[in-house]
Amino acid sequence: MSPENAIVFIAEDDRIFREISIEIIEASSHHVAVVASTLQEALSGIEEAKRKGVNVAVVDGNLTKRDVSGNDGRLISEEIRKQIPNIKIISFSSSEQIYGDVHVDKDDIRKLGKTIQDLPDIS
Repeated sequence: MSPENAIVFIAEDDRIFREISIEIIEASSHHVAVVASTLQEALSGIEEAKRKGVNVAVVDGNLTKRDVSGNDGRLISEEIRKQIPNIKIISFSSSEQIYGDVHVDKDDIRKLGKTIQDLPDIS
């Protein structure tokens, strides 16, 4: 799969960020195949992501209300990598996170499409 045609999984609880992310990603010639808005949806959506050939995940750090620890993003990323080992993960949060291959700050949301395209070795 070439970077300009990535198949993307999004885990984002904020409706506005989720909708804008989808628009930006799809306008950049990528396809959003799986969308989750809660921790449970994200974890249960991993199998669907695997079936659909997802090769990039955009994962918010916090999908649980009032939790700003980044643990949700870390947990989702660990589970995704168990089932889809070669996936590229973009941490997508207002604070720097360490669970992704690269990080996009929510203030820089317009960079999502280009960041996906610039990821090395998407397969």
